[in-house]
Amino acid sequence: MNANDARIGRVYVAQKGSNVPDTSPNAGPPRANSYDLIVQLEAGNVIGQSMANYTVHFTAIDENKAQPEAGLTPADLKEEFTAPGWQPQGTDFVRTGTGEPVGVLRLPVTIPAGLTGRFHYNVEFVNAGFQVVDLAQSEAFILV
Repeated sequence: MNANDARIGRVYVAQKGSNVPDTSPNAGPPRANSYDLIVQLEAGNVIGQSMANYTVHFTAIDENKAQPEAGLTPADLKEEFTAPGWQPQGTDFVRTGTGEPVGVLRLPVTIPAGLTGRFHYNVEFVNAGFQVVDLAQSEAFILV
């Protein structure tokens, strides 16, 4: 990776506590009322320790209704490229959540009562100076 670049490496949903992508993260039995959104962010050597500000914005999209679903949308991350969140991985850096394997950022999502259907996530990654701009979309998943 270029030393001054950062990107979204991967975005997917998983059953609570799992790191394995799952297109039906709350299927049972018993049916779960939550799941995890896993985000993998990567940065080059210079920006990964630059202390620059950045924002990661999430939007959950209800594909059946073709509209955002606020009840599944985590709060934006407004952070800096600093340790301990950003950790070296080879010659680059990755964002790692507390107690997670290197490179895994886990965001817990509680499913609003009665919500079912097909969804996906849109994610935007932008730093304060707009030198780093990336976007990604998760695979579609179903809540039962």
